[in-house]
Amino acid sequence: MKNFTYRLCQSDEIDAITDLFFSSREELCLPDRTAAEKVSQLLFAKGQVTGGFFESKLLGALGYFLGEPKYDFSNKDVLYLYVGAILPSYRLTRLFHHGLLFTLQRYQGTAVTQLRLQAEKANPYTNKLYGRFAHPIAEEKSPRGVSVITYGGSIEEAIAYLSRGKRLRPKPQTPQQYYVEHRIRPSVPPHNWNL
Repeated sequence: MKNFTYRLCQSDEIDAITDLFFSSREELCLPDRTAAEKVSQLLFAKGQVTGGFFESKLLGALGYFLGEPKYDFSNKDVLYLYVGAILPSYRLTRLFHHGLLFTLQRYQGTAVTQLRLQAEKANPYTNKLYGRFAHPIAEEKSPRGVSVITYGGSIEEAIAYLSRGKRLRPKPQTPQQYYVEHRIRPSVPPHNWNL
């Protein structure tokens, strides 16, 4: 397995990011390189891009905003994943998984507490993946006219899943509550324990 590195991309890397988005034009429904360039410019104007690298070669990028575009970026407690692309030969690696974890950990413990992601309704793989650490909150049409499901959840829950592969589970407040919720009988000594 290769050792990928992750970092925030700088504005002088816009051409490499545009090339990466354009290489995924079919998945991202980008008609030409100009459209990919507009996406990159929007990300650097209103958001940020996390890049996944191997030996200084850009293999994947996650573009996100603080705040949702439909609210004109006013809800700054939300990290909105806008676009993601990975070179085809690296799509079955953990590049997206670790890139998203890297991005979320940057905001852990800050005023940014919520995560929003969109998946095409017709894409079962992405819906299943997002459903593991977020919950469907809306079904709508994307700007391209495609039916999408918007997922939302807490950054802490997503980090817990991405770090260990499990959902963050609330702990019972008292042992009595645990017994009632799970219908477990308290420990009873065996009838012959004094013999």
